[in-house]
Amino acid sequence: MNINQLLKLFFKFIKPPVNINGLILTPHFDGELIKWDIENPDNLSYSTEVVEGYIQESLYQFQITTGTKHLSEWKNCWNKYCKVNDSDVYINKQLSNKINQQCDRLNSIKLIDDGKILTADCYVRDWSIEYPDTETLYVHVDLELSNPQIEDIGEIDNDTLSEFLEGFRYNDSSQEQETDLLWEIIKPIMDDPNMFDREYMFSVGLIKFYDNFGDNLG
Repeated sequence: MNINQLLKLFFKFIKPPVNINGLILTPHFDGELIKWDIENPDNLSYSTEVVEGYIQESLYQFQITTGTKHLSEWKNCWNKYCKVNDSDVYINKQLSNKINQQCDRLNSIKLIDDGKILTADCYVRDWSIEYPDTETLYVHVDLELSNPQIEDIGEIDNDTLSEFLEGFRYNDSSQEQETDLLWEIIKPIMDDPNMFDREYMFSVGLIKFYDNFGDNLG
């Protein structure tokens, strides 16, 4: 069975256009590649990386159902047949407001490094999200710190704060601590099925720290 026959069967299997959580996907096959157009009639937030993950799962289920997973015709099939026409991350106003509300609630932090505990007041200057691949969500947050203190030492200056944060970056638990701090900001994104697939994706929170003058602390 050649690839054209397999793909015709695949289209019969999925019965396009395909509705993925309110997004309407239509495939176009040019003889070599399938490109998927997205229609968004309900103005939903979505990431094309996540949508492509759903397409990959549909193709995988077809391969399992038809017993064709082992065929050489499927080589590099994810890149050939599961790509959306225009890569994009679209965040609608509703989701943006949910994220901003959680950002407003983040007003203090605690970091631990080598037995030292840093506390500080903070506010979120900016945030963004990134999908390096179909399995990973990065949530970037810029935090401005004020009134930094180290337990048993008291208030510290910005030079000492920078030294602490430099050491913290090399701590094995730093990524976990940052993700925990940003969890309430990350959660609204994870709760949206077109922004995050809980079956196979994982999320990471990444913080860039600034002092109260707006200078990068490194």
